[in-house]
Amino acid sequence: MTPTMRKIWNIACGLLLFVLAASFYGTSATGFPRDGELLAKPQKVFECTACHNPHQMPNFAAAAQCQSCHTKEKSQFATHIYPLYLLAIIPLVFMVFGIWSRFRLWRLGGGEYRLDRIPRRIGGLLAEVFTYRRMMRDTYAGLMHLFIFYGFIAELLATSLLAAQEWSGTQFLKGPVYLWYSLVSDLFGLVAIIGIGMAIWRRAFLRPDRIHTVLDDWLALGLMLLVFVQGFVVEGARIAATELPGNLPRAPWSPVGYSVALLMKDWSPEFLGNFYRFQWWFHAATAFVFLGYLGFGKVNHVWYGLLNIFFRNLEPSGKLSFIDIEATMETDPDALDTLGTGSIGQYSWKGLLDLDACTNCGRCEEVCPAHASGVALSPRKLIRNLKDHLTENGPAILKARAAGKDGADTPTEAAPLFGKGADGEPRPAVLEEELWGCRTCGACQRECPVFIEHIPKMVDMRRYLVMMDSKMGDDARQFLKNMDERMHPWTGAQHNREEWYEDLDVKVLGKGETAEYLYWIGCTGSMIDRNIAVSRAMVKVLKAAGVDFGILGPEEVCTGDPARRAGGEFTFQACAKKNIETLGGYGVKKIITTCPHCFNTYKNEYPDFGGHYEVVHHSQLIHELIKSGRLKLKKSLESITYHDPCYLARHNGVVDEPREILQRISGPGEFRELSRNRDRALCCGSGGGYAWMDDDPKKRINHIRLEDVKASGAKTAAVSCPFCMQMFDDALKTLDPDKTIRAADIAELVAEALEE
Repeated sequence: MTPTMRKIWNIACGLLLFVLAASFYGTSATGFPRDGELLAKPQKVFECTACHNPHQMPNFAAAAQCQSCHTKEKSQFATHIYPLYLLAIIPLVFMVFGIWSRFRLWRLGGGEYRLDRIPRRIGGLLAEVFTYRRMMRDTYAGLMHLFIFYGFIAELLATSLLAAQEWSGTQFLKGPVYLWYSLVSDLFGLVAIIGIGMAIWRRAFLRPDRIHTVLDDWLALGLMLLVFVQGFVVEGARIAATELPGNLPRAPWSPVGYSVALLMKDWSPEFLGNFYRFQWWFHAATAFVFLGYLGFGKVNHVWYGLLNIFFRNLEPSGKLSFIDIEATMETDPDALDTLGTGSIGQYSWKGLLDLDACTNCGRCEEVCPAHASGVALSPRKLIRNLKDHLTENGPAILKARAAGKDGADTPTEAAPLFGKGADGEPRPAVLEEELWGCRTCGACQRECPVFIEHIPKMVDMRRYLVMMDSKMGDDARQFLKNMDERMHPWTGAQHNREEWYEDLDVKVLGKGETAEYLYWIGCTGSMIDRNIAVSRAMVKVLKAAGVDFGILGPEEVCTGDPARRAGGEFTFQACAKKNIETLGGYGVKKIITTCPHCFNTYKNEYPDFGGHYEVVHHSQLIHELIKSGRLKLKKSLESITYHDPCYLARHNGVVDEPREILQRISGPGEFRELSRNRDRALCCGSGGGYAWMDDDPKKRINHIRLEDVKASGAKTAAVSCPFCMQMFDDALKTLDPDKTIRAADIAELVAEALEE
């Protein structure tokens, strides 16, 4: 048991013992039921002690008021409700203290504005809470959580209504209202128990690989199950005492409590009275422990998860942000003392909230392509380790900051945020090999039910390694050097940017020609043979549709996407400003790209530096050209499937247009989906700079993806990204030497369909 878990366990046990002792003291003050006090058929009419007129008192109510003289009297069946509310202060204090202790740690982080677009934030939060959109992406786990959550909320409302009735002395739960109240609250309580049972079954017997069970999980499930079961036991005892003997028609309206009551029907009134009182207080004590536990244990993700959903990133997930380095050098050079994140306190407060919102559910780990390939990275483990690092080092940092010490964010006794983890050194929270495993595909963020942002955390640490420590692999160092010197990442490129179009009649903006669209070719589309074929096919399609377009030719430089993902922010910004200046000189407003990475960069990231354009991916434009009748398809193709690029589908939501194109150019029943598709498609493995880097996986990501294609039975794997093409070609050379499957860009397939 970890020190944190031991602390939680001690607090829970101590709180339980304290509340039990207090509850028994409260009970002894008024005494347990005396012989005959709790009758099998309790009285309903009482004589007022003031005016001696008869008046009604509800069963088990705390008090009632005489209808004649309005004197308030305590019921002999009261359940000590007022001491109960006083005792509730104790667990509430514990809960608030637990939340406050984490809030103090979030304040270590820097500022980040997340109060924009409030209606959208509230709407998104309500949608997640009431429709479980993200949670239901895993049906079993989604239903399980839905049953528990709605059962808990319903029972909380039911208890609150009962408390309001007892506090007010007004019996509004009566007649048909009470019967429906009893039925609904019982059914929702049963639903919650079913959900908890599903959770126990899943952890104890199903044991999916992504689930990592610790003591805290069992403690949370045990407490919740105990609270709900005790509620039905208390209800059963009440029904056995008050409804089975003389009010039987009402009892079945509480079906679960009624079933429990039938087990107690032969108990003596004396024993039933003692049993009821004991269980009532024990149920209250357990509920109090659970209330305090909401601030410390597993279930505190209820609070942090809701906060994280509200403060979620509303920008496209493919967008990364950073300060303008060149401008900051002039206005505030001290802000550039550190580039990237080298200590836990250099994250924003939202980045630290992410760590507490994590439920350890493992969904991110299950869909991570790097983890599936067998490398060190697990996004789940990375977030959990960062949380542990914050918990262990945060208080010392707070103390050092309060004392005004230099280097407060990195106490000398603390383990580093990241490092190699060499023998004899403190183990860092994150290993460098974990950071370099990420493909920035966004699968982890898309699956996370509480909207944790994994990618920015890893990229920020990469920035520190690259720009502050100059620590990176040889592959990364080489392609970043190429970008600094040549403005493209390729080493020994097969062609320059002009050769591919020398025999084509295309406009070049640098020659004084103008066009409606700039066709952005990209480094790979102009320098690598396989993707040059795609660029030429796209020119054919554009000409067939009569699109007015031009290219930059030799003036085109890399958008900087691979540098930014690899941590080379300065290189990215140099590329971005160069391109924005060039495009501004030609008055470019509309851009066509065949590369989703270029598409994402121009559409989502260049606006931060003043580059505002109407950007369209070639699949979107081709779809519109076919739909409007400007492209006339003349033949159908056979046996096609489609691989969704991460930066097109998952990060930017373009999923329908490519499919509609392929359905138009293929015969009936010839288009088939891969098992993992749309925003849940498996990454090809080239993102995050891995078109130019390599690692040592147990199984290559592109090989895993090619197996998906083989399983579909398709003979053509359609792609819409030059990097995906590169990865598929590499996989086909290894796994399909007989060439039974081909990879082809959508532009190439449309160009084929234009021919007789």
